[in-house]
Amino acid sequence: MARGTRSLDDALIGLLRTDGRASISSLARRLGVPRPVVRERLRRLVTEGHVTVTAVADPAVLGLQTLCHLAVHIDRSPREVAHALTALADTSLVTITSGPHDLVVEVRSRGQSEMFDAIARIRAIPGITHVTTLLYVDVHKSPYSSLDSRPQRTVLDGLDQRIIGILQADGRASFTAIGQELGISESTARTRVRRLVADHVIRITAVPKRNTVTQSLALGMGINVSGDTAPLIADLIRRSEVEFLATSIGAFDLLVTLSGDSLEALRRVTDDIRSAESVTRMESWIHLSIIKESYSPPDALGVAPATSRDTGTA
Repeated sequence: MARGTRSLDDALIGLLRTDGRASISSLARRLGVPRPVVRERLRRLVTEGHVTVTAVADPAVLGLQTLCHLAVHIDRSPREVAHALTALADTSLVTITSGPHDLVVEVRSRGQSEMFDAIARIRAIPGITHVTTLLYVDVHKSPYSSLDSRPQRTVLDGLDQRIIGILQADGRASFTAIGQELGISESTARTRVRRLVADHVIRITAVPKRNTVTQSLALGMGINVSGDTAPLIADLIRRSEVEFLATSIGAFDLLVTLSGDSLEALRRVTDDIRSAESVTRMESWIHLSIIKESYSPPDALGVAPATSRDTGTA
């Protein structure tokens, strides 16, 4: 793929991560290229499976109050174990990593008891030798949600739930198509979708298949701190390289995901973060392959889940 085309794809995906329903005209204007070029690039990205535009519902709307990060150690092929993990409805993220552990798994559940049961099922998978658990306290930054965009309502009627189901399958579904499928007017579909977004019930965003068309690498970091963590958290939130930031209970006080276009770029950022006065210890790992990334649990809204994706991330 030509470098110029890949740079255009990166820029297009970046805009769609901010607003997955941005119009072709708006995208073309911001990218400085003709509308037919944008339309064709977007069509190819979606049809070839490089990116999915989907509605991501806030966990609170789905009734998922407990989220955790698992560092998984195994004694056999990581891909074999990873695919067993993807079959579990509780897992929202499964990645193969290099570093102190073999796999990273994220689990979302309705409460601590359900979370305990989910982790027990994971520990029972053949090949898993042990699991280290981090419980998220607050997610401060994510490509798909943040503390600044908590939902203004968490109780949805049947129509809202069905609209979310359609948008989870196709975040760019037209208001006309939504209306025809649900037997409502186009204006009702438009009003409902815009209200769901304005109330932070859902965010419509692009979920890319990392490093097939994007140039970014992903690095996870666990950080231990002392004293006041507020300045460090504020600094991490401001950094464009920080994709994900959460405070946690467990082996680390903060969990961070960085993205960068080279290992050298990631090294510079990690060195800078390590130099912060409040940082006492850091551990890092590279996400080599994202096996599953799903933001719609199968039974949360009574709609089909987003498709798990087998992806490579160098």
